[in-house]
This record gives sequence, structure tokens and C-alpha cells, in this order.
Amino acid sequence: MLKSVISKIPPHIRLLLKLYVFNLLLFTGFRLVFYHVNKSSDVSQVPLTEKLMAFRMGLEFDTAVFCWIAFIPVLILSVASFFKNNPKIFDAGFYSFLILLLVYYLVMAADIPYFRQFGTHLNKNALLWNENPRFIIGMIFGNIYYWAYLLLFIGVSFLSVRISLIFYKNFKKEIKTALPQKFIINVVAFLILSALTTLGARGRTSDRSGLHEGLSIVSQNGFINQIAINPNFTFWKTLFYNKNQEPYKVPANINQSIAYTRKYLGIETPYKPSLEREIQDTFKNKYNFVIVIMESMSVYKMGYYGGKNLTPNLDQLVKKSIFFNNFFSSGIHTFNGLFSTTSGYPGIFAEKSMKSYVKKPFNGLGSLLKQLDYETYCYTTHDPHFDNMHGFFKLNKFDHFISEYDFDFSQAESSLGVPDHLLFNRLIDVTNARKESSPFVAVLMTASDHGPWRIPKDIPFTPNGANEQENCTLYADWSIGRFMEQASKQDWYKNTVFMFLGDHGLSMGHTYEMPISYNHVPFIIHQPAIFKADTITSPAYQPDVPATVMGIIGANYINNSFGINVLKQKHPFVVFSADDKIGCVDDKGYYFYKTLANNQTYLRKYKNLDPFNYTVIRKEKADSMHKNMMMIYESATYFINKEYASGYY
Repeated sequence: MLKSVISKIPPHIRLLLKLYVFNLLLFTGFRLVFYHVNKSSDVSQVPLTEKLMAFRMGLEFDTAVFCWIAFIPVLILSVASFFKNNPKIFDAGFYSFLILLLVYYLVMAADIPYFRQFGTHLNKNALLWNENPRFIIGMIFGNIYYWAYLLLFIGVSFLSVRISLIFYKNFKKEIKTALPQKFIINVVAFLILSALTTLGARGRTSDRSGLHEGLSIVSQNGFINQIAINPNFTFWKTLFYNKNQEPYKVPANINQSIAYTRKYLGIETPYKPSLEREIQDTFKNKYNFVIVIMESMSVYKMGYYGGKNLTPNLDQLVKKSIFFNNFFSSGIHTFNGLFSTTSGYPGIFAEKSMKSYVKKPFNGLGSLLKQLDYETYCYTTHDPHFDNMHGFFKLNKFDHFISEYDFDFSQAESSLGVPDHLLFNRLIDVTNARKESSPFVAVLMTASDHGPWRIPKDIPFTPNGANEQENCTLYADWSIGRFMEQASKQDWYKNTVFMFLGDHGLSMGHTYEMPISYNHVPFIIHQPAIFKADTITSPAYQPDVPATVMGIIGANYINNSFGINVLKQKHPFVVFSADDKIGCVDDKGYYFYKTLANNQTYLRKYKNLDPFNYTVIRKEKADSMHKNMMMIYESATYFINKEYASGYY
């Protein structure tokens, strides 16, 4: 039966399957050599399961790389099958595949010593010396250490060519005696093979995210996370997809920027190019923390800037909480908000921080609380690998990640997964089931207040908004009210601090070139047993969250973030971005921003959406805010590239 099924598969597809399996074995062999040559000293402490997971993930990267090589051969071999198995066309397809394969082997062999030297996989930076090839050739062949990898490449290439030629020789014998396939079978085979090759090259079936480096993060050990990545993935991706991106260059005035940033953060110790400062506090209690990052929750939806108030439950919560009414998101994307809230760093324009900044963990929320024996959780309703959420949080010491795979798929409303109230239900269930006596921190990312605008029908709530978008905001607000009512009945409630903030805001579409409502979000700290209700008007932003959490428990720690404990300190201004725009607001009600596309600057009084541009008549004010804003961003960009950026984003 099995032989009968296999015999009906066109011969060229059987050939490709043999080559695929054989090359997975060779790629794995390269990975084993990479592991033994480059393994870090602490790798023995990593559980075997995480090492095996890294190798398993490697098969996904290897499959993608194989499919990249196979694109042209698949097309050529399929064309040959339409022309009565024309042997000359088959030769063209097979030998083009073999040549590409040898190039890919060379990249894998070269990556092993490259990683040992630079601590990152082979990428376009390896070509920085292409203007001096004689020097590079002399350097390589003058060092006997590199000969080992040249020999490895030659040995693997010889084995690969020999075995592949055997496969191809048998294939050519087979097509000489095989009956011609029917045209319709060849068409179906071509369509299926093309679809599988395309899917394999993309790496994932998810409609929200393809294969990316962040999926390799299976451990909190940095080296283990590098095992899975096939260096061809990084090399060709950076060479072709990022070819127009200028490499980061350290500004000449970076020390001036760092000195100003230190002053901005209240660091009074003698200057050094670092933001590290020791925080000495009076220990209070290891409170639990539930940090709810609300999708698209702008203060505009709370009635600010002439908006329609759609948040009656948040309004009631504000009356019993500490409310920051001048709080700002780092950017206008969810990845900006998640990154800044947990790392303590501002987002840098449209850079996908959770995918790019994975060289090592930040000394942020997860890392700081793990050192105090907290159990760390992250919750989302949808694909955990979208924007590399799972990988980023795993690297940054969040041990438990609850996502769409932990919910009933039938309850999903869209690709965003289950509705918000089910996410809150799961947090309560998971928290009640905890057996550990240690405190916990849980970061939740809601999703219902985002298109496609859908809400569940089987709930005791009927929104009365003017459209589906308003209804989703009303539902999201209802979910929060319901959650707080249920949470207040749990044993852990009185020892838990709840924080609510927007990941980003909403563009109103009728104000300013850089809409203030897209970054102006609420921030609420709630625990009546600890805090009296209050409204804080001084500016604050998402990078303040980790330092504020540490201040609430009175921890002694090293803070090297761009945030402060905003319950005790104040910022003179805070910075934020919106893709190609950068802005800041100060404690006097001024809003300065710059549109990078045309290098225009604006100074507004944003409280009442004053349309006048004060840049000329308040030139000194505008220049000061501009200069100070840019020094903060230059410092953040410097430290991120120096410490955290992967090197090939």
C-alpha cells in the first residue's frame, strides 16, 4: 500500500525529499560542531530539555534555508516534468541546486569561527572588509585555526556532492523507465510543491508572523538561543533585506548626551558613561503585581481632547487609585509599549525592539523581580510569537507565558484570539492554582480594543456605542470592571498592586502633525490598602514602570534604566516617538515635536489643543526642548546598540 502511494509521487519530488532529509542531517552536523566550539562556560547549567528544544527549533530554520535554495530548482524540475522529463532541463535544475548548496555550506562553516570572534552569527558586517580581499585571504590562510573550518567545508561538500549525485543518478535511471505522468498530475504536483516550498521558506503558518530570529529564544541562556539559528538566515537576510540600513555610528557628542541624561535621571555621582545608580530604599513588602497593558487605550477615550467618554469602569477605578493624567507611551505600536514598560528603556522610533534587542536581557521588570524570588508571568490572547513576544519575555526572565495555545480555539473572536474577559479569567484561575508561596508579577496584554472590531455575544453586557469600534472600547472597559470585581474576592487581592496603562493611544485625526492622543495614555496604580486616591500631573512615561514597581516594594537594587520611581520623583519632561516623528512634553504644558521626514519642528500648548506653533516666538524654549530631547534619544540609542541590539537587525 505504502509503496503504491510512493510510486505515484512524481520522481522529481521524491528526489527533492531525499535531498531535504539528507541536508537536514548535514545542517544538524554543522550545528553540533558550532555548539561544541562556541559553548559558553555556563552551558552545563542549562537543562537538557532546553538544549534539545534549541536543536529542534534549528530544524525549522534549516527547513526555511533549504526552501530558499530549492525555489529555482523546484521551478526548473517542475518545468522539465511538463516536457516529458527532459534530461537537460533536469540537469539545469539539479546542478543549480548543488551550486547554491555549496555556497550555503561555506556560510555555515565560516559562521563557527566568526561567532567565536564576534559573539554573533555571520551577517553583512562580515563583508566590511571586501575592499581589501588580499588582506582578508592572507589573514584566513595565515591562521592555522581557520584551516580546520575550511577542511570542514571541503569534507562536507565532498560528502554532499557524492551522495547527491547518487540520488540524482538513481533518479535519472527511474525517469528513463517511468511512464509519463498525466498533465493534470504534473499541475497538481507543481501547485502542492510550490505551496510547500513557499510555506517552508516563510517558516510558519501564522498569518501574523513568519520565521524570525526571536523564535530561537527557548532559554534564558544567551548561547543556547543562538544554537537554533542557521547562519544563512542571518547572513542573507541582512545582506538583502537590510541593505539600505546604515550601521549605527556613535555620535561625537555622546558623552555630553550621557552626562545630560544622568542629570535628567537625578544621578549625582561622578561622571562615567553609564546610567547605573544604586537605589537604597526601606523595604516594605513583596507585593504581587498585576500590570495590565491595555490595547489602544488613549486618554482620548476617557474624554480628554474632546473625546467621547467610553470608560465608565476605568473612571470609577481612577477615583480609588493613583492616577497619572500626563503619562505617555514610548511609541504608537504594541511592541513599543511592551518593550518600554518591562525594560525601562524608551522605544526608538519604529524599530521592532522585541525582535531586535535580544543580545542579552535588560535589567528590567522580569530580571529585577526574579532576583527577589518573584514568579514571573506574561499573558496574551493571540500568537505568542507575533513581534517575538514569547522570545523577548523568555529572555527577560518571564518564566510563564500564557497565549492562544492555552485557550479554547473555538472561543477566539479573530486572529487576535480570545476576548479580554477570558484573558482575565485565566489570570485569576492560574493565580488561584499557584502552589508557590513566593510573590508574583503578571503582565497582561489585552487585545479586544483593536480591529477587527468584534466582541463576544454570550456575555451579560450590551454596549451602546455609535459603531463597532466604540463598542469594543466599551467592552474592553467592561472587562476591566468585571475583572477588578472578581479579583477583589480573591485571597491574594489585598497583597496585590494593580497597574493599568495603555500600550499606545489613538490618533484622533484632527490634531497636530504628531497627534498627542496617540501617545497620551492613562496610568493607574490601584491598591486601596496601600495608596490613597490621588492625581499626579507631572509628566511620566512607560520606562518609569520598573523603577516605580521596585520603589513600591522598597527594594535595594541597581537601576540602569531611563525610568524613575514616579511616586517619589518627577521628570522635567518625557520623550516619545511615532515612527518617523519624535516629541516630548514638559511640566509646563508645552509639547515639542519634530517630523523627521521634512525636518520640521513645532512647539504647542497641548492641554487645550492650542493650534498655534510657538517655535518662533518661544525660540529659546523650543531649542532647549529640542536639544534635551535629542540627548535622551541619543543616549538610549547608544546604550541599546552597545549592550542589547543583536547586531543584525
